[in-house]
Amino acid sequence: MDETGRMFDRRGALRLAGAGLVALGTGGLGAGLAGCGDDNGEPTERDWNRLADRLSGRLVRPGGAEYPTASQLFDPAFDRIRPRAIAYCASPADAAAGVAFARSTGIPFTARAGGHSYGGYSTTSGLLLDVSTLNAVHPGIRSGMGGATGGTGTPGSGIATIGAGAQLVEVYAQLAAAGAALPAGSCPTVGIAGLTLGGGIGVVGRRHGLTCDRMLAAEVVLASGEIIQVDGQRDADLFWALRGGGGGNFGVVTSFTFATHRATPLTLFTYRWPWAAAAVVVAAWQEWNLRPGAPDELWSTCVITTAPTPDGTGTPTIRISGVISEPPGVPSSARALLAELVDAVGSAPTSTFAAQREPLEAMLIEAGCSGRTVAQCHLAGRSPGGALERVAQLAASNFLTEPLSAAGSEALLGAIESRQREAGLRSGGVILDSWGGAIGRVGAGETAFVHRDVLASAQYIAGYDVRDSAGLRHRNAEWLRATVAAMAPHVSASAYQNYIDPELRNWAEAYYGTNLPRLRSVKSAYDPDNVFRFAQSIPPA
Repeated sequence: MDETGRMFDRRGALRLAGAGLVALGTGGLGAGLAGCGDDNGEPTERDWNRLADRLSGRLVRPGGAEYPTASQLFDPAFDRIRPRAIAYCASPADAAAGVAFARSTGIPFTARAGGHSYGGYSTTSGLLLDVSTLNAVHPGIRSGMGGATGGTGTPGSGIATIGAGAQLVEVYAQLAAAGAALPAGSCPTVGIAGLTLGGGIGVVGRRHGLTCDRMLAAEVVLASGEIIQVDGQRDADLFWALRGGGGGNFGVVTSFTFATHRATPLTLFTYRWPWAAAAVVVAAWQEWNLRPGAPDELWSTCVITTAPTPDGTGTPTIRISGVISEPPGVPSSARALLAELVDAVGSAPTSTFAAQREPLEAMLIEAGCSGRTVAQCHLAGRSPGGALERVAQLAASNFLTEPLSAAGSEALLGAIESRQREAGLRSGGVILDSWGGAIGRVGAGETAFVHRDVLASAQYIAGYDVRDSAGLRHRNAEWLRATVAAMAPHVSASAYQNYIDPELRNWAEAYYGTNLPRLRSVKSAYDPDNVFRFAQSIPPA
């Protein structure tokens, strides 16, 4: 049967399953819970107890000692959202039971892995399905891997099966112990699920592609409760959608299979210049790393931030940092590449750092965990030894499909200077990350991730403290929206779905572009009743 026919067959089957609230693969749990709840449709204590009895994991309810921490996301701004319960899923069947319970009682639900959604979409006032205990990392051993889109299979490449709740610091640590690596993000407590489903940019992306490009298969709990395995042959339409179609749209993913690459030492660098040279540095960075023919091994970021002072004086900062990932046995070209950067700027940096590090140490440094152990590179109170604190910030993004013009650079630097003058605002700024390389050699329709013609991403960050006054928080938000508006004439209208922005208009087109119609068709096929929904979820066709 062709792909279109297969899609329509499943659409009909799942619509019938949804109508009957049958949770396939869970022994008819949905049917067993149908009709539960009090006269207002709210689950009763008996209902919650029945759900708890059916879980192999644990159910955390308000009033329990674990609840205050269990209900939190990474951003403390969302602490105001109070789930009715958090189900820690110890198996795919637990996730299926949670979906069935929510459907039968009519309460909202969502899934959570790392809890880093900028929009707070990984929490709910209803039932929160937490997959963080599904965090096993199993590096495989296999030579000459193929089948992933992007990157290349080299001797020593392999397959890894990774639970959806694994945090990136653990992924890197456990893969590195087996001599393997995966192109992924740098924030240590981000969950592999959210990162992969939205694309997954990282410091070796130009060489090895996006995280979603390395996905070979996934295990998914559908709206019907059915637990299925998807790959390029089985439910290929859904497999396509999961590679960049955004988290929370099609089901609860419980595990992934990835093609890994051989772990090799990485050269890290950071060069700083005085603020007076900022315009020249931005132009030189673009010519250096965004030009056609820039080596895939070179990834870099131009970071432009404010340096808060109580009176709004002071000077912003600019730096270029990055990673050079050269193939094993190739003589290092890092020194020559960095010399080219300095030549392009035309003036000496005020400070420099460049050193080669082993893969795990390099990723800990990129994660902001220099000098910390893997155990310490977790959130405090969430994991034994965790020492990291949660962070409050607003964010938005755009893409550069051509280099910033002089006017675009002026708008960018002007926004930073205006924030510096705002007394009381905390650190904020703009992060320009280089894309291209292996990312751009994948067709826009080969995966759901459409942003393949990108030179760089621009992420706008406005940091604050939840204890700041309402007026200060308002000024912080105003700066972010003003910066986005100022940059609009100079950047693409598209945006990165993993930097999800609750204030973004035309968000569906901005995130998914020409892939949106197909994504909506897949949504109709696998979730015809729009069970998996939130403020910026993909609607069915």
